[in-house]
Amino acid sequence: MSTALEAHPSHLAQRRAGSVTREVVSFLAISFAIAVAIAVALPGTKADPGPAPLLTLLTPALAVGVVRRLGRRQRAAELPLGLRRLGLTGWLAAIVLPVLAVGGSFVVADLLGVVGIRDLSGFVADAPINLAVFTVLVLGEEIGWRGFLLQRLRSVLPVRSAAMATGVVQGLFHLPLILLTSSYDSAGNRVFVAVGAASVISLAGALFGWLRIRTGSLWPVAIAHAAANVCIIETPYLVTADPDRAAYLTGEAGVFTLVLVAVCAAALLTRANWAPRLPPSTKASSLDQAWSAHHRGSR
Repeated sequence: MSTALEAHPSHLAQRRAGSVTREVVSFLAISFAIAVAIAVALPGTKADPGPAPLLTLLTPALAVGVVRRLGRRQRAAELPLGLRRLGLTGWLAAIVLPVLAVGGSFVVADLLGVVGIRDLSGFVADAPINLAVFTVLVLGEEIGWRGFLLQRLRSVLPVRSAAMATGVVQGLFHLPLILLTSSYDSAGNRVFVAVGAASVISLAGALFGWLRIRTGSLWPVAIAHAAANVCIIETPYLVTADPDRAAYLTGEAGVFTLVLVAVCAAALLTRANWAPRLPPSTKASSLDQAWSAHHRGSR
């Protein structure tokens, strides 16, 4: 009798939701606790940011490792992080869309005469190596956000809602670093920059989520995240005007960036095809099958 009840779809759905809740709460608690601890212990300065940004970048991947370790008896049925597929079909969009959104904010500001842009030859020359380095570094975040969290949320939420929820969590995750340190997005009023950056990152969840789900790979997401970071990190070298004004209009927290990212997010959420584009050999390995194996292995 108990076996029949366990096999009932509603019972399986309840078990799935309970398992997702436990894993998500554990992951978020560990990630945010470590992020706050890093920000408090290593506030840095504008002149010397210190290791806080890099350590925070690696925190979500560390949290995934801890949660997986705690659930090691069920590891054989773990949902894939998305590192085994390159997702080549998403690479072009992963580069072009972030550059248009984040880089476009500088172009708009320059055209309106509110900030000036220096010669871009050095930026363009360094972009390929910077993109490659950042792609590897941001895996520390993306293993947590779209490798782990998104995969669990999409099993209990509509796919677009899961993508946006993951983006909101990622945006909130940056608040300790912005509000408690001087080492990240250091120009401008802290509250304004914190709200702006969290909003931009939250909306970027549409692009990152779409790339992850559409390609079945984490690599396009890492490339997109890296492409945005390359534009953001070069802000002091591109902008010739007041850095505070630039922070309010461009880069990660700027109003122009927010508008452009919002337009991109709206287009993806309403117009884009979110169906996974998987090769024939992997189409049979659906998310539901992975969860069924997960529950069978936990009995």
